[in-house]
Amino acid sequence: MDADTPKNISDVNEVDEDNNPILDGNGDQLVTLGLKSVWKNITKERAGNLLSPTDWMVVKAAEVSDYTVPADVTTYRAAVRTASNTIEASIDATNSHSAFLALHDTPLDADGNATGNAPINDWPAEL
Repeated sequence: MDADTPKNISDVNEVDEDNNPILDGNGDQLVTLGLKSVWKNITKERAGNLLSPTDWMVVKAAEVSDYTVPADVTTYRAAVRTASNTIEASIDATNSHSAFLALHDTPLDADGNATGNAPINDWPAEL
């Protein structure tokens, strides 16, 4: 693929010139991840990074009977999971390269001012 050809939005099973599957060292077919898979992985990683600073609170609550996670933290954590699910669903719903690229567009008002986050980056404000 050259620099002017858009990357596939879906995963591609790799085949040789005779259309036979190209296998890795374990005998599994090689798959080149498309934009959907790549960005869903990025989304999962971002969600994990947003949740990790408060993970200790959840662990402590599970281990210490008289400790509860503060309500603002549980609300935030739920919002991160919801945002991740929404972003992944938006990614899955794209069926063309242009639709995928539109997920990166920040919504603007009539004057060109941002009115929110791009759908692919619509996370809650960090604690």
